[in-house]
Amino acid sequence: MARPRRPKLEPRLADFRERAGLTQEQVAERLGISADMVRKHERGINQPIALYRHKYSQLYKAAQIDLGLVPRSVGAATTSVSVLADEQSPIGSIDVLLAEIGDSGTRDDAIAQLGEVTVSIAESHTQAPPRHVLKEVLQLHNKTHELIGGKQRLRQRRELFRIESDLLAHACLLFGDLKQNQIAERYGLAALAFAEEAETNEAIARTALAKTLRWADRLIESADMARLGFSGSPQTPVRTQLASQEANAAALLGDTRRAKEALRRSEDAAASIPADSGLSAWSFPVGRQAIFALSVAMQTGDPDAMLRAANVADTAWANGEPMVTANWAQIRVGAGIAHLHKGSLDEAITEVAPVLVLPPERRVSTITAYMDNLGRRLREPKMMGSKAAAELGQGILDFNAGALLDDRAVSQT
Repeated sequence: MARPRRPKLEPRLADFRERAGLTQEQVAERLGISADMVRKHERGINQPIALYRHKYSQLYKAAQIDLGLVPRSVGAATTSVSVLADEQSPIGSIDVLLAEIGDSGTRDDAIAQLGEVTVSIAESHTQAPPRHVLKEVLQLHNKTHELIGGKQRLRQRRELFRIESDLLAHACLLFGDLKQNQIAERYGLAALAFAEEAETNEAIARTALAKTLRWADRLIESADMARLGFSGSPQTPVRTQLASQEANAAALLGDTRRAKEALRRSEDAAASIPADSGLSAWSFPVGRQAIFALSVAMQTGDPDAMLRAANVADTAWANGEPMVTANWAQIRVGAGIAHLHKGSLDEAITEVAPVLVLPPERRVSTITAYMDNLGRRLREPKMMGSKAAAELGQGILDFNAGALLDDRAVSQT
């Protein structure tokens, strides 16, 4: 039985783009899709999914109905189903997006749209609580499995495997943020297997695994995983991150020489790699680079270098780099540890106090680990008898206990 054709849309996107004085390449960059996909949207070959209808409307400052992106016969009621309908979702109603992917006219269209949404969810990684992003990543993962279960050409199957690898790697990161390291490792290993099968780059899967192994205290494996990823990574921010991950794991091992050499490679890579949005799961902006520099300095006992790293991050954010809550919190607590190391409890309290009021869903494992580190230092003999140290220590215990309560709720959903 022939599949019913979708209503033909009236493509007006090219008119709006020309009035805005933009090229198709510039539009593609702003929307986070390929220029070829923009051309298909403008010609009416492909209908944009809900997420991109919204992005086009924002870019051209026009209502969706005026862009010719919904059939005229549907009327205004349809346009009310916007990408912003789900306030807890970083990219909108994932159910609507999945329905549109499933309704694509060809398998190529469905795969292309799946890839676009996978990129968009990665971009939302820093903008919503991990449990919300994880729910959407897993839904897309299930959709990918559904498509993989059908018949495809070899190139389609490889592209699906590449998308699946990225989704599994993203899930690995999110499970790690929620302190579920065993599950995170399983997803990371699956991500690596799919990348190998797709014959695509393994850097994203390896950076997710390096982080998971680090939080499981498997430091040699983490450092080696990061080094392997770096050796085959393209010129993207992930390359810089992999070198920093190796440096961090090596510093924790006490291998100062390897840590400094890897940190130098990270700095060299950062100087030659173009910046991206700074918000993706795979971004590595200056603020994040500074965290790793701070961590290496902390392991090598250099509080002045820790404070210099914190200042680098603060300067980057003051100059307009997007500030990610988890990165900001790590810098604040790291600076607090540095001040405590230098003998200034008051300055440590000033740094850490704003972090203590973060809502439970934002208290990811990277933050609570830094808090644990500070808490241990507050219990050292030299701090005994200090009322201020005791109060800060109790605040840290309460902060981390709240995060654990939230994680138990997540694990049941």
